[in-house]
Amino acid sequence: MTVKHIYSYLLVILILSGVTVKAGGEVYPIGSRQAGMGRTSVAITDFWSIQNNQAGIALIDKISFGIYYESRFLVNELSMKSAAVVVPTKIGVLGASFNHFGYSLYNDMKIGLAYARSFSPYFRIGLQLDYFQTTLGDNYGTKSNVTFELGIQSDVTETITIGAYVFNPIQVKLANYDNEKIPAVFRLGVGWNVSENFFVTVEAEKSTAINPIIIRGGLEYSIKEKFFIRGGFSTMQEIFSMGFGFNIKFLRFDISAVMHQSLGFSPQSSLIFQF
Repeated sequence: MTVKHIYSYLLVILILSGVTVKAGGEVYPIGSRQAGMGRTSVAITDFWSIQNNQAGIALIDKISFGIYYESRFLVNELSMKSAAVVVPTKIGVLGASFNHFGYSLYNDMKIGLAYARSFSPYFRIGLQLDYFQTTLGDNYGTKSNVTFELGIQSDVTETITIGAYVFNPIQVKLANYDNEKIPAVFRLGVGWNVSENFFVTVEAEKSTAINPIIIRGGLEYSIKEKFFIRGGFSTMQEIFSMGFGFNIKFLRFDISAVMHQSLGFSPQSSLIFQF
């Protein structure tokens, strides 16, 4: 057995032990903006809502495409790659997304089809159907299943938005062995536009894969709506984060980094095109 194979097996053990990520469908918020704000997402309305709270894409009025990359703890084998497209129509907003985490000996894949619609200027709902697949290399095989996620957002005032989101509430099985199920995730949060340039958000998350409730918070300061500075915190493991971004006409680019209290930094970047 070569050193490369030993390293690969150690990575698989690390993943399956739950130190870095729970096997079989742990859901993290996607988007560099979200990561820079402590991975808050449920009350944020932007392109990456297609991955985090589908109700948020109901306000998008342009065809948009985005890509996202995260190198978790600077280890290539623990990288997350994501791509999504959002298309507004007369009957609502449609979207499709693709996520891939891991490498040849262990990887998770998620494909989602979303639909979102505003039912008033202040209330919107989004629904997404998901196909999950987990693969263990060296002839261990592949397991897959189908589930869904649902989100709502309500603008209770001109400056305050409340968001709620649930992923896989029925806890579908991933494998019969040890009754392994894809975790269910529930999030509830609020976002406050303190001023035209300053946004603050806080949310709570409960996952069936993690016992305590996680509290996250984030803030964003914009300069002429073109340059952005962000910061955030979490009460579990990923203790703080920071990020920057800029918006030029049809292009938006964001970078960020999240600090884990034991395993170090995870950098992220995302790119969004609006047509």
